[in-house]
Amino acid sequence: MPLVFVLLATLLLASSVFLGAYGTHGLYEAGAAMAEVRAWDWANQIHVAHSLGLLAVGLMLRRSPDILFYKVAGWLLIAGIAVFSGTIYMKLLGGPDFAPLTPYGGMALAVAWISAAAGAWRDLR
Repeated sequence: MPLVFVLLATLLLASSVFLGAYGTHGLYEAGAAMAEVRAWDWANQIHVAHSLGLLAVGLMLRRSPDILFYKVAGWLLIAGIAVFSGTIYMKLLGGPDFAPLTPYGGMALAVAWISAAAGAWRDLR
């Protein structure tokens, strides 16, 4: 499972580059409002930061494969990125408006970090 998280993290990071470029160039050229561009940028920053976190969790899990907290953190990071950033991306691309779900993605990300901290605490003992 650690390598699954590392693989998904690298793919998420690659997609964040493409999506960031689209936000910088495509949205601007399409005449998007500044608020939309800022929302896209925020979704992309969350996407990048938590993808790097997923990479770290994968590496921690590789070191300590029996710590369930790391596994939970990894899956919550994946879900959180998909729900938080994904709902913003979809709305701004003209897709379905799942914006009411966006905060749940943020909560998943926060709980993921709490789980990773619990895993680290357990790893220290």
